[in-house]
Amino acid sequence: MKIIGITGGVGAGKSRVLYLLEKEFNAYIVEADLLAKNLMKPGKRVYNKIAENFPEVIPSEGAEIDRMSLASLVYADKSKLKLLNSLVHPAVKEWIREDIEKHRQDKKCKLYIIEAALLIQDGYKEICDEIWYVRAETETRVKRLMESRNYSREKAYSIITNQPSDDYFVKNSDRVIDNSGDFIQTNEQITNIISLLE
Repeated sequence: MKIIGITGGVGAGKSRVLYLLEKEFNAYIVEADLLAKNLMKPGKRVYNKIAENFPEVIPSEGAEIDRMSLASLVYADKSKLKLLNSLVHPAVKEWIREDIEKHRQDKKCKLYIIEAALLIQDGYKEICDEIWYVRAETETRVKRLMESRNYSREKAYSIITNQPSDDYFVKNSDRVIDNSGDFIQTNEQITNIISLLE
């Protein structure tokens, strides 16, 4: 079983790459952001930690976390954001490690994909066999964000420029998938990479 980490900036088209890997190559996909949200639900492993440290974001005992309140709270205070990340990120990584072990034991999965924006920063290189960086030209990313999220050009550009540089991702990745053009070209790149893994 190959464990591949996929990362890239906002608007680079990681979701399309994940879709292709799942549909064409039968890959098992774990999206770290979605997993984090799931682990924050009542009864899950992160919920109680958030209840202890941020009781004001839970309207009543056992209720769902008020995500809007939590976001407002942590983005207004960097120390609280750091605390939240220290509660969530290790739990996500722990869950993924356990899940990888389960898939290794059942021997049915050949391609295990972990997608996360902070894959490199959060130290997933120690878990993954390879890190793939999905990149796209800045202008392409801006247009995608304007179309898919209805962002203004200024907002899209501001978000992109506040993320790590292209050079940073390239330096810390094993392979680069250029998703600037049409998806046929992206498909060809991925097909070629997969053939090299086998």
